[in-house]
Amino acid sequence: MSEAWIEALTFAALPGAASVRFERRNRIEDGTPTVNYTLQSRTESGAVIGDDRDYDLLKAAMRPLENLSEAEDHTDLILELDLKNKQLARLGTG
Repeated sequence: MSEAWIEALTFAALPGAASVRFERRNRIEDGTPTVNYTLQSRTESGAVIGDDRDYDLLKAAMRPLENLSEAEDHTDLILELDLKNKQLARLGTG
């Protein structure tokens, strides 16, 4: 994992978050390949922090993550960054 992931996830995290999780899921919906992305900031207890950012701000946070994930492979991807320690973990793939 690269510094680019750490930088992008740190930028995407909401204030007060202890960690941030990014997921990319590949699906077939109505015969069409579809990619779904999820971004969640979490408290120290693991509770998800509600994200009410404006669409443009959210897209600015998501675009670098989407680009990085597309540069990986085309399997499902789950990454979580511990913001305090800057520890990045790959939690799973499809």
